[in-house]
Amino acid sequence: HRFLREDEDDEKDSSWEDKLASKYYSSLYREFAVCDLKHYKSGNFALRWRTEEEVLSGAGETTCGNTRCVHHSPGSGHKPSLTTLELPFTYSEHGETKSALVKAVLCKKCLDKMMWKRRKERTEKIENSEDKSQRRSDDVAEDRQPRRKRHRDCDVNEGSQRQRRRSSRSLSPTRRNST
Repeated sequence: HRFLREDEDDEKDSSWEDKLASKYYSSLYREFAVCDLKHYKSGNFALRWRTEEEVLSGAGETTCGNTRCVHHSPGSGHKPSLTTLELPFTYSEHGETKSALVKAVLCKKCLDKMMWKRRKERTEKIENSEDKSQRRSDDVAEDRQPRRKRHRDCDVNEGSQRQRRRSSRSLSPTRRNST
């Protein structure tokens, strides 16, 4: 399967399946693409060209291009505002990475789904940079304050002898109870 075909393909040496696929590809209308946003949270979505039936009905051009949207079918009564996007679509075909600019028409809800991962990554990046700047400002504030020495074990002078006072965690449970 190929999303985009080149005219340089050898028609003579191709099999019956390749010829059939080429004939089907030539019957497609490649102005607008229809998409499936099922896996939008992972940033993956499927694109395909519209068929003749979809072109005649206006699906994907005068309606939302997401096949799973309630506004995709032309017969729906309410017409939402639509946005036309030109998407950079990168895909792998026979082990080779290819890219193409594809037009798609989406309603507001589907547009939010399409941009969901990008917006989430941006907000995470902003939050991470704010956390780092907050940590830096905290470090600067700590540098301004005199540092106190903290020790778990404290030395206590009792008379002329020096004893070491230990925290309760350093004693075994039996020794804790005996003292």
